[in-house]
Amino acid sequence: MTGTESTRAELKPKGKSTPESYYARIVLLITAVTYLGTVKFDFVAGDYAQILSNPFIKAWRYAPQYFSGVLWRQLFPPTPGGTYRPLMLLWTRLTYAIFADRSLAWHTLAIVLHVLATWLVYLLIRKMTGRFTLAWLTALLFGVHPVHHEVVAWVWGAGESFFAILFLAAFLAYLQSLEKSKAIWMSVSGVLYALGLLSNGSAIVLPALVFAHQWISSGVGEQAERSASAVRFRRALQTAAVYTPVAAVYLFIRYKVAAGQTQPMAMASFSKWLLTLPSVLLFYARNWFFPARLAAFYDLYYQSRVNVGHVILPALIVLALGGAIWASRKWLGSREVSLAAAWIVVPLLPALAFVLFPPDELVHDRYFYVPSIGASLLVALLLERVLRSPRREFEQPLRLVAGALALALGLAVCTVWTSQFWKNDGALFSRAHELAPANSAAASGLSEEYIDARQFDQAEALLQSAGENGAGDSRYLLNLGRAQYLKKQYDSAEETIRHSIAVGPDTGEPYVYLGMIQLKQDHPHDALANLQRAVEINPEDAHFHTSYGIVLEVNGDCTAAMSQFEAALALNPGDGLTQREMFRCRANATAPAPASAPPKP
Repeated sequence: MTGTESTRAELKPKGKSTPESYYARIVLLITAVTYLGTVKFDFVAGDYAQILSNPFIKAWRYAPQYFSGVLWRQLFPPTPGGTYRPLMLLWTRLTYAIFADRSLAWHTLAIVLHVLATWLVYLLIRKMTGRFTLAWLTALLFGVHPVHHEVVAWVWGAGESFFAILFLAAFLAYLQSLEKSKAIWMSVSGVLYALGLLSNGSAIVLPALVFAHQWISSGVGEQAERSASAVRFRRALQTAAVYTPVAAVYLFIRYKVAAGQTQPMAMASFSKWLLTLPSVLLFYARNWFFPARLAAFYDLYYQSRVNVGHVILPALIVLALGGAIWASRKWLGSREVSLAAAWIVVPLLPALAFVLFPPDELVHDRYFYVPSIGASLLVALLLERVLRSPRREFEQPLRLVAGALALALGLAVCTVWTSQFWKNDGALFSRAHELAPANSAAASGLSEEYIDARQFDQAEALLQSAGENGAGDSRYLLNLGRAQYLKKQYDSAEETIRHSIAVGPDTGEPYVYLGMIQLKQDHPHDALANLQRAVEINPEDAHFHTSYGIVLEVNGDCTAAMSQFEAALALNPGDGLTQREMFRCRANATAPAPASAPPKP
């Protein structure tokens, strides 16, 4: 805190609202109002698998398994070990227990989480820099920026806010330890760090941020003159090392949970990663500074050779941007610029491990949620410098307040417009396919909307037009097979579904459709084998059990069919289709057998 701000803070009458509190409240109010329209949105995309059709978040008996990783194996059989977020599952279970499937409540909660994260950003910058003006400017930019559309407008995306709250709270506890009760506050920080790791593994980088803060803070002013580089390094390392036991325990648990499970392997070599890195970095910089073309998916793919458009030019732009930030240190403040850079680079590191991501999802705007704190601080520093004026209102330069509010209004309008594409699946995937026509995930999602609307020709045309982009995507092939099946083109559908199984043999749904096709072709025994395989792959899918039970019934084994229907209802109580099939099977089992005809003479 500067000397002037410190004196003013001491002179404020206790128990009364201060200009600081007014600005903070206004920032939070603007943030909430910006996203208010999202409360009317539906569940979309991954919300179905993660919430609506996820049996694990509908009963407390599954809660102990959240920490074993078993549930992720059932939700995502091909890559079970790639995600370990037990605390996020626990939070989802608690939310479902309170709100069930009421989308308005889930979306309202998403806004609340983002507003809370924005408030913590305000506290972070206020405490880290001691400058109130920077704090409310940074929080305002963070709160209303369109790049957060995916986090706030999408129910499952709110998990990023949930993680960020724990992450920021852990860092704030560390900052508090620098002022008083070091042992207590560092213990609190360690606990919050552990919770952050259990909500999202990206929290692993917190010690690196603590190290950066220690190094930067001790390198400014008189303290820098008294501290040699070696001493600064040792002190920063000692502080960051406090988190080592927590990180080690977490990594050990992750290793044990992943043992024996299929792990997501790197999908590209180091050379491809290096050649793709400039495009990825430029993507996040572009979407931050020019947030005009945002969507759920993007056409950004691996680069296998050096080229101008996707490697050299992006690298030059990123280097120029980094150079401009470095050159502005003296003008904007060396310490603050360095802190902003640290808060961009360090939290972004997990997102740069994109070799573990699906090829169509190397980037997502939600990955820039925490790094955007540093970007917001940089822009706030620039605004504060450029819009200085002697005239003040409520202890702030009038020109700065007017300029910041004008910028926030523009960003908020852009955020409202961008968020509307998350109102339903049709809008979401139409927008994604419009901006990323080569992205097979976007095309596949839009094709599902066509299929659900029984627009089978449009779905098939869309999928076929994607060409080779979806040739290695089992979901793309499955949707193409579904469209062909519903058009009663059974031979083509069978060929396509078999191709889908060859691409993704550990996914159960293609086996279900293959079984349905074989039933239509009067091959009930073959259908039985495929439905059995689907249930073996994912025994926690109620739909698979119901389908398997129907095929068992067709094959005359009503006793086995009843056990499958019971398993389905245990996972999805009250399902009408399953109850009807169970009633029919029970009626057939108790009906008297027809009298046998007398033998012919």
